[in-house]
Amino acid sequence: MQAAVVATKLANVWAGLSGKTCPFVAAPCLPSLRPDDACFSLPIADCITGFSSHPHALVLLMLGAADAQALAAAMFGCPREQLQPADVQDAGMELCNILSACLLQCLEDNSLTSLGLPEMLSQPQWQVSSRTGEPRALFVSADQTQRLAVMLTDIHAQADEAMPGDARHPGGLSSEN
Repeated sequence: MQAAVVATKLANVWAGLSGKTCPFVAAPCLPSLRPDDACFSLPIADCITGFSSHPHALVLLMLGAADAQALAAAMFGCPREQLQPADVQDAGMELCNILSACLLQCLEDNSLTSLGLPEMLSQPQWQVSSRTGEPRALFVSADQTQRLAVMLTDIHAQADEAMPGDARHPGGLSSEN
């Protein structure tokens, strides 16, 4: 993986959706969460098994409130004051979906992978997910005024270990449900 190539793709996605620039850089650690940050995840499953409830990787997105509102306003073409919480959530999930496609090349072999559906996470769910598994890629906004971070984490090690269901399945659903 060439970090500069992925960072450019991430910046292009953000610019295309929000109409604003945001250079991304590879980072060694995640920024601390703020109370108003929105958190999202998207599972990446193995197409061979076909079990979407058994992801082998996760993409995690953290989006600051101001950036989430700016994104939703641009995507839905309306002023921030007219946005509903569902609009901001939908915009964040769509961003997570598209950024996930950019991060696929960070996996060793992505030829047989399938992107799942993005979902909004509570901050505790996001923190658990971001601390488990093996980080493959982490990019953050190079502009300190923007709150954007996206991470790809390999969760092979989580699959059958004795971990709470909500750590393996960020939405809180286990494969038995």
